[in-house]
Amino acid sequence: MDIIIDANIIRRDLKLNDKNFEIVIDYLKRTNSQLIFPSIVLDEVKGLYKRALTERYVEFKKSKEKLESTFLFAELPKIPEIDIEADSEKYIEFIHSKLGTAEKNIIPYKNEFLPELVKRAVERKKPLDGNGQQFRDGLLWLTILDYAKSIEDKRVTLISDNPKDFSEKGENKLSLDLDAEAKKLGIEIKYFKRLSDFVKEHASEIEFINKDWIEKNVDFNVIDKLFGEFLSDTQEEGVLEYTDLDSNEETSGYANRTDYINSNLMEFYIYEKSDGKILLNIEVEFETEYEIEIIRTVERDTSRYDYRYITNPRTGEPDLDMVFIPDYIVDQEYDYKYNHPKFRGQFVLTIEDKKITDYELKDWDWG
Repeated sequence: MDIIIDANIIRRDLKLNDKNFEIVIDYLKRTNSQLIFPSIVLDEVKGLYKRALTERYVEFKKSKEKLESTFLFAELPKIPEIDIEADSEKYIEFIHSKLGTAEKNIIPYKNEFLPELVKRAVERKKPLDGNGQQFRDGLLWLTILDYAKSIEDKRVTLISDNPKDFSEKGENKLSLDLDAEAKKLGIEIKYFKRLSDFVKEHASEIEFINKDWIEKNVDFNVIDKLFGEFLSDTQEEGVLEYTDLDSNEETSGYANRTDYINSNLMEFYIYEKSDGKILLNIEVEFETEYEIEIIRTVERDTSRYDYRYITNPRTGEPDLDMVFIPDYIVDQEYDYKYNHPKFRGQFVLTIEDKKITDYELKDWDWG
């Protein structure tokens, strides 16, 4: 079955390092199928790469300027000029080289799709949403239908991280409306949200790899270290957001991950490539600990009674009187709380000759 990969899948991994791309390519070879790119997908991918390159190049130049404003004696090398447009064109060549595709794998969109797109927008018909938006999703869908009708198999797999517009309730299942539309045309469209979901669907069964083998042979210290390094760099903002605070508390913005990390194997599946290499996908649940600095606002009532001399209006003599003096002090004090968030990490392990030769963290989510 031919496979169509949406731009949002490539956006998650612009260098295509995810080993699950290897599995997709291997599946295509095994089944004599093709990886197909609607031209709208490659146009969007090129735009994504160009924007990412532009943003990072600008950030790099700003960082250099800041360094130069600080250094007194050191001289930084000149930043080379980059032809971003040419580099973006080369990126499409890189995709073809990495995935084994070429111009023959690109499907152009047709001008005659326009009236149908306008009609779907007016009728709020999937994959255009309730606001009549997602023009590119509509164009992608019509291109997929047109392609599926043109091939002998009449079946296509779509991998797109866009469950809102393509799936049934966020599942790895095509929307009922879209599925009915495809079946009416005599074709079948299988839908997956991620590469890993596609791999799971086509998992292999290998006798020696089971939960006991994994727990004995997988070095979970390596797993914990990989995930710990990732968390240290990226997840403080989310941890701060979910810290349990009282009404008079707020976070200072400081979060420090402690050494505590606990991992638990949740799920695994295997794919054996045609060259004998085994790729083991495992999902691991992690519990970690963060020390969160908080600022607590404390209001103290310092009201008091005081004796004051007042002049007696009748006698003109001073009298001693007790007077209530209201007073409040608002203080801020710093304290610490501990948060124990849970995460889920997805790893791909390479197995050769029944030995694990490589560990790769490829995705994560909150637990």
